[in-house]
Amino acid sequence: EITVNVDECVALGAALHAGLTTLREKPETVAAGISGGLRDISLKDVCNHSYGTICAPIDKETGERVIENRIILKKNTPLPCETSQMFYTMSEGQTDLEITITQGEDTEPNYVNKIATHKFELPPDRPAGRPIKVTYSYDVNQRMHCRFEDVESGKVLEVDFSSNQNGDVLQNDKKQKANQLETLKVE
Repeated sequence: EITVNVDECVALGAALHAGLTTLREKPETVAAGISGGLRDISLKDVCNHSYGTICAPIDKETGERVIENRIILKKNTPLPCETSQMFYTMSEGQTDLEITITQGEDTEPNYVNKIATHKFELPPDRPAGRPIKVTYSYDVNQRMHCRFEDVESGKVLEVDFSSNQNGDVLQNDKKQKANQLETLKVE
C-alpha cells in the first residue's frame, strides 16, 4: 500500500517553487549543484477539478435516455486549455435547454457539484437532434469560460467562473452582476 503525506507534498512543492523563483530572479545565489537540478524541472498549472454538464444520452444497452454528468474538461489538464463537445436536442419543437455546469469526476449527477444552472432559449418548431456545441476553456488565471451555442441559429449562452483563494468557484455571470447593480440606488 502506498500512502502520501499531503503536508510533505505541499512542503516539497513550496520548496521547488521557491527554488525555481530564486533561480529565475537571483541565479547567483543558488549553488551550482542545486541550479543544475532545478533547470530540469518545469511547473505547469493544471485544471484542479473536472468540469462538465448534465445531459441525457441514449443508453446503448436499454435504448432509454439516462441522465449523466458528461465531463468536458478533465482534471489535471494543463492550462490554458479549451475543449468542445457536441450535444443534441432531445425532442421535436424543443424551445429551451436547462444548462447545468458541474464540477467533479463522477458521471452520476448526484455525486458532483452543480456550479450553475441556466435556461437556454432555442428557436421554436424544429425537429429533434439539433446540434448544440458546448465549449469550456480554462486559463492560467483560474478563469473558466463556458459557451453553449445553438449551431443552426448561432444563438449563444456564455457563463464565466473564477476561483477564489480557497479554491471555491465564483460565478462571474455578467447578467447576474448587472441585475444586482440595478437594485442599487445612489443618493
